[in-house]
Amino acid sequence: MKRSEVLARIGLDIPPASPIRLLVDTDAKNEADDQYAIMHHLLTPMFDIRGIIAAHFEQKAGGTGESMEKSYREIEKLLGLAQIDDVPYFRGCAGPLKSRNDVPDCEGVRQIIREARQSGKLYIAVQGAMTNIAAALNAAPEIAPNLVVLWNGGGPYPDGRPEFNVMQDPEAVRVLLESDAEVWQIPQNVYCTLEVTLAELKRRVYPCGEPGRYLYNQLVAENHTEYNPGFLLRTGENWILGDNTTAAVLLMSRFRGNWHTEHAPEILSDLTYGANPNGKLIRVYDGIDVRMTLEDLFCKLELAYRP
Repeated sequence: MKRSEVLARIGLDIPPASPIRLLVDTDAKNEADDQYAIMHHLLTPMFDIRGIIAAHFEQKAGGTGESMEKSYREIEKLLGLAQIDDVPYFRGCAGPLKSRNDVPDCEGVRQIIREARQSGKLYIAVQGAMTNIAAALNAAPEIAPNLVVLWNGGGPYPDGRPEFNVMQDPEAVRVLLESDAEVWQIPQNVYCTLEVTLAELKRRVYPCGEPGRYLYNQLVAENHTEYNPGFLLRTGENWILGDNTTAAVLLMSRFRGNWHTEHAPEILSDLTYGANPNGKLIRVYDGIDVRMTLEDLFCKLELAYRP
């Protein structure tokens, strides 16, 4: 089934000039919330999705070299569950950059370059390691002015702290921040506010057909296998849908004033921020509308898949 047919079930009539070109770059098999973000982007009509690119999570995976392929297979599975067969998906880089100037080649990097060379801005929703984007910038630096990179990662300002997505490839983040690409950063203290309870997911997501059952069940399964009382992010009955923030910042009104600008920081060896007064200005979000974001996700799942 074409994506347009699934979107027709949702039935939103939006202005024809509103869609934006978007690539989704995701470590889809890293955690149980990645799948929710992919579905949210797929079910949003204003996103002209030009592809989904699999990202590695090698630092977490222990350098097995298999994490990107796991993400790729999860994207494939989700598209099948979503009943969408016309959105292309691509393998990304298998591991982090080997140096600041590294130019690993893969189909995902080639897709970024191909799309960025077209007229108009290309938005990239980055929900994991920055490797694929940095590789594209190293291979074709001239594409940078055409990119708006939605960076879901980095610690809170002013000092930062080691943050999961940066840990996967710090060098790639440095490449992005030193490039001419526009950056919208959603730091950890903001993406962690996109919090839900299992009760919400059981009531709002589970009834939404086969996709809803899968989204709910795989999260519950991971909650059991990965639960650690010492990990402050999770209580046992909650989850952070942090990657959905890249949909949120595009859906929200630009008049909210919920962001400020910072000079792009240096990423220090301990992954904290160093002052960089000569760095380019980047947009840093101070908050997102959690109610709007979650309701938008839940409603789209219900309209598309609930019997």
